[in-house]
Amino acid sequence: MFILRLFSPAFGEIEADESQIFSFPEGLPGFSHLKKFLLIRHRDNSPFFFLIAIDEPEIYFILIEPSRLLADYHVELSCEQQGLLHLSEETPVLSLNIVRIPPEAKEMIINLKAPVVFNLQEKIARQIILDADYPVRYPIPLSKVKEKADAGTK
Repeated sequence: MFILRLFSPAFGEIEADESQIFSFPEGLPGFSHLKKFLLIRHRDNSPFFFLIAIDEPEIYFILIEPSRLLADYHVELSCEQQGLLHLSEETPVLSLNIVRIPPEAKEMIINLKAPVVFNLQEKIARQIILDADYPVRYPIPLSKVKEKADAGTK
């Protein structure tokens, strides 16, 4: 197992092992040139993660586990999408959603239409556009997020 060390302007010196590195064969929309990302959890039991571009660590995304906030949100992948991610019934999967927190905002915006799905076994991931009628911009009050995050640490 190798250890990756990189410096990110937002996070400082980061040390991570290879289990936290994911390949994005097509990159992310708008960042197709970036193929390798580091996925780190904000802190234990936090619903937040950071997805940091290895080749350009100044580029990162904030992601969240939507199930921690929205009980009725479910990611259903088509057979084609499952194939692109090399998924089977037994494959461990993590589905996260990109969030945007505008400066001085009282709410954050979650993209529910296009989750980032991680194949935890093969270490590949893709942002998938769901067929379901979920919004691209779903607002959630930051107070609700803080309440749920605090509940997860107890």
